[in-house]
Amino acid sequence: MKKIILTLCMLPLLATAVKADPFSPFTKFKAQIQALGESKLKPFAADLGGILGANDFNSGRAIGFPGFEAGFAVTAQAKPSPENTILRNAKVKAFGLPMLHAGAALPVIGADVMVRGFSYSGFSIIGGGLRYPVMKSGTLTMFIPDVSVSAYYDVIKYSYFKGTHMSLDAAASFNIPVVKPYVGVGLDRTTVDVSNVPGFNKLSGTISKPRYTLGVRLSPLPLLYVYGAYNILHDQKGYSFGAGAKF
Repeated sequence: MKKIILTLCMLPLLATAVKADPFSPFTKFKAQIQALGESKLKPFAADLGGILGANDFNSGRAIGFPGFEAGFAVTAQAKPSPENTILRNAKVKAFGLPMLHAGAALPVIGADVMVRGFSYSGFSIIGGGLRYPVMKSGTLTMFIPDVSVSAYYDVIKYSYFKGTHMSLDAAASFNIPVVKPYVGVGLDRTTVDVSNVPGFNKLSGTISKPRYTLGVRLSPLPLLYVYGAYNILHDQKGYSFGAGAKF
């Protein structure tokens, strides 16, 4: 538990865990949007929504009442999409987003309510969602997959843009001892609105794109877990990892 708490306290430092600082390229957003205009907002929004949505799940198993879960997640994309000239012109290669999250199971209906957020260097995200179990394994049926669906809504703020992210997900996993593989699919709808850029403040871009995930969650100790995953983020390669505690 001490290791988990220490990791959470060091979360701002995780911004440098990928090859490029995920936030310094955004400082060039103003100049890039002035040069490129509205046409490049949608590819930028797609990449941003993909790395955010990939943090939606790390298992198909719901928490279950009266359970509680807390942890962190990081998703990095190997490189901007070919159409994302805003980041490519800023010489960005790998980039990503970390996220703190917590959730609890609701009584009666059996759904999980989740909250998450992150703030660093003038860039912030706050959001939440619901996860509902469709199928749940048990002690005698551990080889039946756990299946859940989820929906999230996030608010994005930065000096030169603001936006929203909505996602729908379906995930399945096997609740076998120690090693718990999972797969998932999601749909991200992301909107980016330009702000504080004179002459360009009415520009807006909205795009919807699917994503796919294949990962494994490890529980070497009771209550604690770590995970890693490979993602196809709107046709681009991405990688996720994280850790947490589940009670």
